Amino acid sequence: MFEALTVFIPALKKRVAFQDDLVKKLAGITLVQRAINKAMEFRCGRNRIHVLTDSDEIRLIAERNEVRCFYDPALDFEDDAVSGAIAQYMLQAAASSPVSLALSPYSPLLPAELIIQAIDTLMISEEAILKPVVRVPMRTGENNGQKGLEAIFSSERVETEMLSTAFTAFRQSALIKGGTDKIADVLRWAIPNTYPEISSFRDWWVCEKLIKRRRIVFRVIGNEKVGMGHIYRALSLAHEIINHEILFVTDTENAVAVNKLAGYDYCLETYKPDEVVRRIVDLEPDLVVNDILATSLDDVIPLQEEGIRVVNFEDLGDGASLANLTFNELYDRPQIKGDNILWGHKYFFVRDEFHEAHIHRFRKRVSDILITFGGTDQHDLTRKVFLAINVLCMERGITIHIAVGGGYAGYDSLARLVDGFDHVTLTRSTGVISRIMEKCQIAITSNGRTVYELAHMNIPALVISQHDREKTHEFGCEDNGFLSLGLYRGEHTERVVIESLTRLLDDERYRHDLFSRTSRFDFSRNKQKVLDLILSFLDDGQSIGERPNGHACQGVHVNTLALD
Repeated sequence: MFEALTVFIPALKKRVAFQDDLVKKLAGITLVQRAINKAMEFRCGRNRIHVLTDSDEIRLIAERNEVRCFYDPALDFEDDAVSGAIAQYMLQAAASSPVSLALSPYSPLLPAELIIQAIDTLMISEEAILKPVVRVPMRTGENNGQKGLEAIFSSERVETEMLSTAFTAFRQSALIKGGTDKIADVLRWAIPNTYPEISSFRDWWVCEKLIKRRRIVFRVIGNEKVGMGHIYRALSLAHEIINHEILFVTDTENAVAVNKLAGYDYCLETYKPDEVVRRIVDLEPDLVVNDILATSLDDVIPLQEEGIRVVNFEDLGDGASLANLTFNELYDRPQIKGDNILWGHKYFFVRDEFHEAHIHRFRKRVSDILITFGGTDQHDLTRKVFLAINVLCMERGITIHIAVGGGYAGYDSLARLVDGFDHVTLTRSTGVISRIMEKCQIAITSNGRTVYELAHMNIPALVISQHDREKTHEFGCEDNGFLSLGLYRGEHTERVVIESLTRLLDDERYRHDLFSRTSRFDFSRNKQKVLDLILSFLDDGQSIGERPNGHACQGVHVNTLALD
């Protein structure tokens, strides 16, 4: 790669960040060994790698790696009495190198590819020395004429350029005393501020966390037809995973919805539908979590052939039985064969907004009712149910809360219909439906995830299936506090809705019995169980920090540990 490159690794124990840091193992490998390993990536040959040290222990590490070593117990780069000898040694070592490199052991995460780019930059420049700099947003503490609330709450940051000690690339002329004393001879070269330099135990801890992290790809869908539940579930899991790198992937048909929800917090990659799997392989993930409804064999097999573990959610497709693990929490009875498939509500977990929600205590009087039928409500059940129960609720002084999704085509006509009714509220695309549920003692809903959220909130409900797939969801039954009305069948269903709702309003004992059955469930506790099962697949394999080549996310935002 750079056969004529000479690499110097300064490793002075008298100038350590803390005791024995150079020979202390960071994720199993010492800092000195990591620096030697990185120097090997330049393929300049062991004879062109030189460790400069005052430590006999570090000299032994160099010898065992069969690289050159300059050893002097009194070595000090800032001591004129000693620096002459080391300068002469470096001059001779780099005699045939157009460019040399001083590589610090204290930047273990800096990739060799970035250093190669810096060397290329120096070689086409006229300067003798190249030093990396990082631009770090910092709060200066200056008021700058701010007054009032602006002065109190302002979080303005100023980008400050700071010199990095990660490496220095230099020509041989830089080693000649007096040859490059001027600041103009130093070329400042910007590098990302995502590669911490170790100067304290805290930096060490951060580096070790970053080295040990793995890459997890969440492949999700979200649009007006399927709703946003898949994205919310993936985000809920991703928010809990702080020790690994998270990337979101979707296709061009779902890009708008996914970017709106996930793109603000995580790196998001968008590909054409027929390219998604191949491009995920290029990302080199350790684990892929598919939340895309039914997967095919082509969604799973190419990943596993590359040694990538696969976890699927809500999947009855051909790929479900091939994945390393599939969660089908909406089906209490197995629908397909597969020893790797986990079934039932004990694997369902609610979104984060429900964790701090006020769970209902039983109230004798019903004051509020919720109507909600998911993201699209293709059969317009929201309007039909509202018309069926409106008079009954109006007569009894009950407020009707209607919540519809962004894909509900009948929103405008429904808004005109309910306009003028003081006892009706209409909400569209709410991200905090738990706030509405906190007000309601009864709900009328479809047979999907909302049923579980209502059980978590201790709210009995009338459950109407929108299609045959929802009929297979058996959680919404009387044993769990719900009245299942089956598939919608026009006037018959509307009549049953009125009869069932009237019974719930009139028969306090019956409603209390249903309430008690819902109170058995707490779906906030299942998330950790699901997470533990998913993360168990990361117990082996090579971490991101150990890979010679890693993918640089080209998406909106990279989720890394903040260092300020």
